[in-house]
Amino acid sequence: MSMGRTVNSLARLVDLRGREVERLTGELAGQQAMRKRYENNLTRMEQLLHAAAPSDQGCPVLSSNSALYKAWLADLIASHRQDLAHHDTVIAASRGALTIAALKHEGLGRVLHDKRALLERQHRVREQKQQDQLATQAWSRSRLQA
Repeated sequence: MSMGRTVNSLARLVDLRGREVERLTGELAGQQAMRKRYENNLTRMEQLLHAAAPSDQGCPVLSSNSALYKAWLADLIASHRQDLAHHDTVIAASRGALTIAALKHEGLGRVLHDKRALLERQHRVREQKQQDQLATQAWSRSRLQA
């Protein structure tokens, strides 16, 4: 009966690994959506930077304001690119963790399948032995009665 407990324990472990894979898949999807938002924001900020009025408009206050705006926007773009690069490393780590979890889940699934097949074979062997014993008893009785 310990084989049955082993199979039940393995089934629970496979289920837990499956949940972990689902959780990591969800996290990765969220991180990829966040990456897309970063990219969209960068695109919009770069468009704003290129569309900003030239800083030599004749009015020193407007020129100074425009130059400060462009510098601030350029700094924000650089900071956003740095955040995106960091986020890409987080995504890469998440992909690695997901790959490892998926491989563990798949490996345990194979072990569980093999254990279940072994348990089924053992069950069929026991049933066959019982049937053989009953047939032998019936044959013995028929020989004694004759």
